[in-house]
Amino acid sequence: MFRNVFDALGLRDADLSTHQHGVIGLGDHFIKPDGLISLPISVGQAQGRRSAMAEFVVLRDSTAYNIILGRKTINDVEAIINTKLLVMKFVTDDGSIGSIRGDLETAVACDNASLSLRKKSKEASGVFLADLDARVDNKSRPELEGDLEKFRVGDTEEKFTFVNRNLPHELKEPLVEMIRANGDLFAWKLADMPGIDTEVMSHHLAVKSEARPVAQRRRKMSRERAEEVARQTASLLEAGFIRELDYSTWLSNVVLVKKHSGKWRMCVGYSDLNKACPKDCSPSLT
Repeated sequence: MFRNVFDALGLRDADLSTHQHGVIGLGDHFIKPDGLISLPISVGQAQGRRSAMAEFVVLRDSTAYNIILGRKTINDVEAIINTKLLVMKFVTDDGSIGSIRGDLETAVACDNASLSLRKKSKEASGVFLADLDARVDNKSRPELEGDLEKFRVGDTEEKFTFVNRNLPHELKEPLVEMIRANGDLFAWKLADMPGIDTEVMSHHLAVKSEARPVAQRRRKMSRERAEEVARQTASLLEAGFIRELDYSTWLSNVVLVKKHSGKWRMCVGYSDLNKACPKDCSPSLT
């Protein structure tokens, strides 16, 4: 239950009991609840009604919804929901089957309002980002939320990560210890990811037989970008991820995309090669 509904019902903080655990909000950020309250609810009307007691966690969060019924409450009223048809069937107090039907226009308006609350104000800064980053699929990328606390994972100060400072102590401490105990699984540099033996797995491109190789014209870039490309290329060569070829039937430019941290992500413009390959369920090359 969200705070605006709690206040509208005339309920008081004195009615709340302590809730020991935090929750993740609709925007994937950590929220400390105001408390827990038990309230009677009724589903349906008149003879087709089902009554039950439900426990609500009261949250302060920006959302277009009033309350969200969890699995326990849905099971308590023996309900089945069909989201495509916007209908919920449930067992009434007299044992018959009751129905509640949703309204499509209201559902769409509520969904749009919820999305607008979560929409980020800043737009993608790189002109090639949408085309070259396989992790971007017309969806906002997850970002870190809340007050972050830095802690060391490995044997040097350069090996670190972050945890939400507001996590409950009984959750944060075991999480930190678990991450440190598995610090050897982190890849701090490219050489820490030696790859997979080709005898175990290999991959080849299913290029269409009628496709003609495309050699893209070389793009000019600033000195800063050229130096970053040289640095990242040298790292990939050192790790054995790539090797130098004197000739190639396909040539694609590299493109640098600025990350939120201010560092550069080096991508390769494989748009022409992607067009020459049959479509499948795998992400496009970047």
